[in-house]
Amino acid sequence: MIATDIARTRAPPGAVARSAAGHHRRATAPLRSIIAVHRRAAVINRSFNGRVFCQASTSGRDDVEGADGSSSSSRRRSRIVPRVHARRIEAMSGSHDEDELHLEGEDDDAPGPVNSSRSIMGSADPGAPLGVVLTHVSADFDTLSSAVGLAKLRNARLGANCTFVVLPRGASPGVSHYLALHKNKFPIKEKRVVEAGSLAWAAVVDAQRRDRIGDCDKWLDAAKEVVVLDHHLLATSDIDATELIVEDVGATATIVAEMLENENVPITEEDATLLALGIHTDTGSLTFEATTPRDADALAYCLRMGASQKVLAEYVNPSLTAEQREVIARGMTDVKKTTVEGITVSRVHVECEEYSPGMATCAKEVLDLTDSDVLFMAVSYVHGKKNPYRHVSVIGRAKPVKTVDLGAVLKAHLNGGGHPKAASAAFRMDQEIVSSATLETLRVRGDNPVEGILDELVRRVCAEQVPPERKARDVMRRSRHVVAARPDMTMAEVGEFLDVHDHRACPVISGEGILVGVVSVTEVDVATIKGQLDRPVSGYMKLRSAVTPNTPVSECERILVEQGEGCIPVVANYDEPRRQWRMEGLVTRATILKTHEYYRRNRLRSRKGGGLLAERDEGDKAAPKVTVNPEVFFDSEMLGLAENTKTVPGADDAAADAGA
Repeated sequence: MIATDIARTRAPPGAVARSAAGHHRRATAPLRSIIAVHRRAAVINRSFNGRVFCQASTSGRDDVEGADGSSSSSRRRSRIVPRVHARRIEAMSGSHDEDELHLEGEDDDAPGPVNSSRSIMGSADPGAPLGVVLTHVSADFDTLSSAVGLAKLRNARLGANCTFVVLPRGASPGVSHYLALHKNKFPIKEKRVVEAGSLAWAAVVDAQRRDRIGDCDKWLDAAKEVVVLDHHLLATSDIDATELIVEDVGATATIVAEMLENENVPITEEDATLLALGIHTDTGSLTFEATTPRDADALAYCLRMGASQKVLAEYVNPSLTAEQREVIARGMTDVKKTTVEGITVSRVHVECEEYSPGMATCAKEVLDLTDSDVLFMAVSYVHGKKNPYRHVSVIGRAKPVKTVDLGAVLKAHLNGGGHPKAASAAFRMDQEIVSSATLETLRVRGDNPVEGILDELVRRVCAEQVPPERKARDVMRRSRHVVAARPDMTMAEVGEFLDVHDHRACPVISGEGILVGVVSVTEVDVATIKGQLDRPVSGYMKLRSAVTPNTPVSECERILVEQGEGCIPVVANYDEPRRQWRMEGLVTRATILKTHEYYRRNRLRSRKGGGLLAERDEGDKAAPKVTVNPEVFFDSEMLGLAENTKTVPGADDAAADAGA
């Protein structure tokens, strides 16, 4: 046995192409040296863009392995293996069913020979170190696919079928339906048949806390080595792990898929489909904010390996169950909304008779149906027969509100966790809430404690995370920087004017500085068709709408969308007669897009943050030099910053290493 089953290093160019047989024969001695180097690494090592969070052991001692394979030192404290550019993972590898062949018309469930996939999943190889991979309770596709992939990796790494997957307590409705049809394709065992005392190795995927694996947490104490694999960077771990691997990707399945690909482990179409389901569901089919290019690459790998699009179409967006529809219907009648700075934060509490899986889907549906920006949904039920207590699950969901971080809120007040826009926590009404004195007071003394706790969470979000609502004056282009046409210009001159300035519309302002209208390329096109390019612009210009400097940006966007306007004048003296209006600024489509910060370059141009290319007054100082790391922000030419950018020394070398 090697000191640990997971160690990471950069792959040599030809490593991936190595045959499976040669891989199994590989000596383990180099891995020990690699592990020793990592163990002597710095305590904390963070990359610039937050992709890698590393915490290594500071003991500096190498474990001495006895003849029986046991380690002479006690289990090392958990650590996160450094990985900045490396894609290679010297890890477990394996594959059940990799040699499974079926004759045409053969029944998958029919008895097979001793070495069939069905038989090898039923028992471990004699003498091989028994291992188990645990999903979190109420397993979703991400934790299930990660567990199955990790088990296959370890089996192939050891060259034995000795690692199995266990679901500690239940699964979501979609996963349950999937397993009812596919369970025999994967190395899954019931927890009642696992001999905990015989465990040499245990892993937890998509979770970092003991309470997330139910009563299987005792197995971690029995195992000689414990590995934790997750993608929630903000979560805290209370597991004394030999290896703690946390990477900033959208799904844990992405990390496992990379391991499988880099180790060149053969996987079946069912394996590839399950991994693809994990990536799809945890990244919203690559639409969630936490999605990374690595997730897309991993999903492409799954498709190359034969992932079934029919299965993905059926399980990625499954139909709601009767229980889920009932929870949504009951929740819609009890929604309480709070609107602050244009952001709607809602909360709802649904009491159920028993535990109901799939409540995260219900929370997402309620968020959309109530047109809320942020939602806290509590689902409670009475658990236990001899000593019953009320169990409460709090699910947080949010639309892309820039500063809202539900993971941080639930972690701070209920010891929960998750992502900024999707998080959860759980507590018992008969136990103290130690993470928050305020919530503990509400639990003990409140008339409606669950509703009171939700109201406090809503208050926290509104007070601490909802940003001030942006007004037109905050985003508009100042009038002195706006190009405007004159009322005496012909339509031909206006067309040339717009073409020269690369605009699709512009205001028309008189010599006295009065706003008289807006003209666009559409009017120029109409004049061209009618042969009226010699007509004055006053015959074509329009002034359908205008806003004040205090008009919310959301209202400006509504006008642009509903009325099809290309630009909206911002008028300072809006209350005066229209013939006296003076334009203070202009809100355009580009302005609205920048406020949403959809694109990376717009995030770098924020005026409030001392933007890189923000509009500057003539009296302002020269634009500062901006340091851009190409590894993080791509290249300066792509961002349009070439004339105002310097590059981090050595960044080119780092980028070259990343490409290698």
